[in-house]
Amino acid sequence: MKPFQPLISAALAVAIIFTACTSGTSDKASAGNTDTTAATASNAVDMNQQKLEDNKKLVTEFYQSLYGDKDSTAIDKYVADNIVEHNPLLQDGKDWLKNSLRPFLANPNIEKTKVDIKQVAADGDKVWLLVRDVAPNGKEFARVNIFRVENGKIAEAWKVSESVPAKSANKNTMF
Repeated sequence: MKPFQPLISAALAVAIIFTACTSGTSDKASAGNTDTTAATASNAVDMNQQKLEDNKKLVTEFYQSLYGDKDSTAIDKYVADNIVEHNPLLQDGKDWLKNSLRPFLANPNIEKTKVDIKQVAADGDKVWLLVRDVAPNGKEFARVNIFRVENGKIAEAWKVSESVPAKSANKNTMF
């Protein structure tokens, strides 16, 4: 047994050294993978945040262009051909929207204005606007518009509107 003792000791030493080297390499590779995973996750979050910001910009530019600047080209620029409308007073489709807004856009008595967007929020492919709107007759409204953005165009729209009362039951504003 004594003649094999140096051989066994050498084999044991090689095994320990091999294990130590492999373990360190594994730790480094694992740390590298963790760094890569963290960077990838961070990039995904950044890209998602950028997409939300892009969608908010698209919707606010559309709203100002169409309703504030009375620019009829805003419909072609920002709205999908087959837009789905959830407002029961509106029909689906970009052509119907163009035709129905033509009298508003061409009316010289309705002046261009800066749209009073009070809040903007985005989640996924949807953007919400809370808008203070004053009708040509002076009546004030709180409007919530929700838009779904797809491929850089507004593909779906919802609108809820409520007139602002002269008196409120609380001290809060609607905005």
